[in-house]
Amino acid sequence: MINKFINKNHKRTLVLLHGTGGDENDLIFLGELIDSSANILGIRGNIVENGMNRFFKRKAPGILDEENIREEAHNLQNFLVEFSKEHDLNIKEFVTLGFSNGANILASLLYHYGNIFKANILLHPMRPFKEFTLVNQSGNLIYITSGLNDKITPINESEKLRILFEEKSAIVNLKTYNFGHQLSEIEIRDLVNWYKKIAIKN
Repeated sequence: MINKFINKNHKRTLVLLHGTGGDENDLIFLGELIDSSANILGIRGNIVENGMNRFFKRKAPGILDEENIREEAHNLQNFLVEFSKEHDLNIKEFVTLGFSNGANILASLLYHYGNIFKANILLHPMRPFKEFTLVNQSGNLIYITSGLNDKITPINESEKLRILFEEKSAIVNLKTYNFGHQLSEIEIRDLVNWYKKIAIKN
């Protein structure tokens, strides 16, 4: 997968997954804000729709192609495993972060693989599948944000995700903000605090 890797020779790596229309550079600024000492890996989605990069196909606006999102989740996981081996990185020290479309592919990956990374941040996600039995998530650290006025990924989708992950024993923190489908300053500040106090505690 097309990517940008900033190697700081740190044990921890932030994996950044952009929203629709973004690329491997979009969330680098956020990675630096979260942890300026960690390695940073920005990844570009494999799909191009109407000239915009995405991590999976849609059948229509708001209707995900579930077969494709499953396939691309496996592709992403395989890429991360191979990348970690190639660069001598510990995949268990990866902290993954996805926004919108990137959060949805990350949710799909977690549905299939469970607790494989150090922590996971899903910003404005929706459920990748309407009917799906998640694998065990025991101990999986998951941070979810949503917007009360988000017209693209409604708040009830984030709440349903929280419930699904918790039912499989994940440790979930869901934060809701009075904004739409964008990252707010307070949202970023809160996730940085969670990262420092919870995600990398051990």
